[in-house]
Amino acid sequence: MFSLRMRPRLNGFHTGGLVLFGLWSATYALTSRLHLDSDEDTERKAQLRTVRTTQASALAKEKSLDRFSLARNELHTALRNDDSNNPIEDDHAEAILPVPSGFWSFFAVLDGHSGWETSAWLRENLIPATSGALADIYQAHRPPAPSDALPLPASAKIDQSIKDTFKRIDDDIVHRAVEQVFAAGTRTAAARLLAPAYAGSCALLAFYDSHTRVLRAALAGDSRAVLGRRTVDARGRPAYAVHVLTVEQDGHNPAEEYRLNAQHPGEAVVVNGRVLGMGPSRAFGDALFKWTRDVQWKLKQSFLGRTPRANVKTPPYLTAEPEVTSFEVEPGDFLILATDGLWECLSSREAVGLVGMWLESQKGPLPQIDTSSVMPKDLPVLIEDDEDAPVEESTVRHRQWGAEKRFAGADGNAATHLLRNALGGADQDLTAAILSLRSPRSRTFIDDITAVVVFFGDNPGPPSKD
Repeated sequence: MFSLRMRPRLNGFHTGGLVLFGLWSATYALTSRLHLDSDEDTERKAQLRTVRTTQASALAKEKSLDRFSLARNELHTALRNDDSNNPIEDDHAEAILPVPSGFWSFFAVLDGHSGWETSAWLRENLIPATSGALADIYQAHRPPAPSDALPLPASAKIDQSIKDTFKRIDDDIVHRAVEQVFAAGTRTAAARLLAPAYAGSCALLAFYDSHTRVLRAALAGDSRAVLGRRTVDARGRPAYAVHVLTVEQDGHNPAEEYRLNAQHPGEAVVVNGRVLGMGPSRAFGDALFKWTRDVQWKLKQSFLGRTPRANVKTPPYLTAEPEVTSFEVEPGDFLILATDGLWECLSSREAVGLVGMWLESQKGPLPQIDTSSVMPKDLPVLIEDDEDAPVEESTVRHRQWGAEKRFAGADGNAATHLLRNALGGADQDLTAAILSLRSPRSRTFIDDITAVVVFFGDNPGPPSKD
């Protein structure tokens, strides 16, 4: 079994045949604060509540961050917070664990809503619980006698273990907590134990096994995982293929609408793309859509609970069971994990193209591309059909802002590069305007955003550190 007592710091590391040589993460909120992923939660929340005294863009402060060096195979993480919700409801977590066959790598983005408590709880518990469950099934497949053979459970068993862990964690948040409240019998216990249940969070977890080179993406909610792979286009120029690894689970997903209608016949569960008014159809917490009405009335009467919603007739409506997909990683691939706030601003193609542009720019000036102002059609990304055809705009924020997309390549951090271009890019006036908005008005124009970029390298040698 694995036992994780604290969040590990990330440095350079070797993952078998591949070197996972870079991880960068950034979170958009509107407080202009920089936090490392090893910060304690209490310190982080205290900083988030600090009143901002300047409207200077935190993106401009990126130059103070450690720069990434391909040559040294380093791994750095940075978390930017400028919250649209105050305090920010997004979170993230990472862990690199040595196993007999190499390394297991876990990366999670957590899109909280109705409060930050659920995403903060998942930050501390999702990866330890999942890694422990996986260790159990791998241990069960270990040969009984000393052998060169490595234990390798069936793919379906690995997927099911991840699904079961998600559901077990949600049961702890929603049902075990309320049992503890009823046993304690105090409002103080209810206020303390039920905060992660009343709030909610989507979760996207990536699990990479260096031995098999298989990357798994487990999604409960409306975040997205996209993989980019270097290739060449029809003209022989460097380009990046786009592989979308997940499908958002929300009221616009026909499969989710069908599932909910089948489970709750005769009820108007999905209306105008919303699930009882909610965006995602799968999430942790959100107990008001999962507790029975009897439980909710008991909490209302004795434990400062809320009045049950009139349209919650046959709970549960939401589930935390994820959909799990697998993809075999090749050297040079990169992975983008992001909450839905990023995908409201950038398409999957644009995100891969932007990271591809960032990667190519690390090698030197880009021929035929002025990185101070790049149109979406000029990004180095592979288009399956006619590459000269116009790219359909599928994101919503730039239409809301009344702005044309123009990208720029100015950051040393790949995740910050994504965020800057999601929030205006080459249009510095737009970026400054968005970053100057304060909660609650900012929520009208931008959601919290968390983006993690992971690079898979091909150097089999040992890593180096600063």
